Amino acid sequence: MAAYTAWWACAVLSCLVMTAAQHKVLLIDDSEISLHFVAGVLLRAGYDVRTADDVDKLSSVLGDWRPDIILTDVNMPGVSGLELCRMLKSNYETAHVPVVLFSAVPHNELEGMARDCEADGFLSKANGLDRLPKELELLIDTALF
Repeated sequence: MAAYTAWWACAVLSCLVMTAAQHKVLLIDDSEISLHFVAGVLLRAGYDVRTADDVDKLSSVLGDWRPDIILTDVNMPGVSGLELCRMLKSNYETAHVPVVLFSAVPHNELEGMARDCEADGFLSKANGLDRLPKELELLIDTALF
C-alpha cells in the first residue's frame, strides 16, 4: 500500500509540474532582486519564465516568444505597470494575453488599480512567494478557459 501511495503522489506531482510547464510567464519588475526571487520560484514550479526589468526591453523579449500571462509590478520608473497594462490591452498582438498586476501595494488599492487599467487580475507580493505558483495557476486557468 505504501508503494502505491508513493507512486500516486509522484504521479500527482508530475501532473502539477507538467501543467505549470505548459504555461509561459513574462515577469516585469524594475527590482532585479524581486525578478530573481520570483522567477526562481516560478521556474522551480515548472513555468517557462522570461523577465524584463523595464518596458523598453519588452520588444526584445516578445520577439518570437508569446507568454500565456504577463505579471507586472505597478510602481516602476518611466512607464508604470498600469500604463503598461493599458498599452498591452490596446495592442492587437497582446490584447488577448492576460495581464496581472503584482505589487506590494495594499490589497484594496491594488484591486482598484487593476480595475482602472482593465488588468485581468492582481496578486499581492505581501502574500509571500510560496503561494504564488498556485495563485498564478488559478488565474491562468480562469483567464484561458
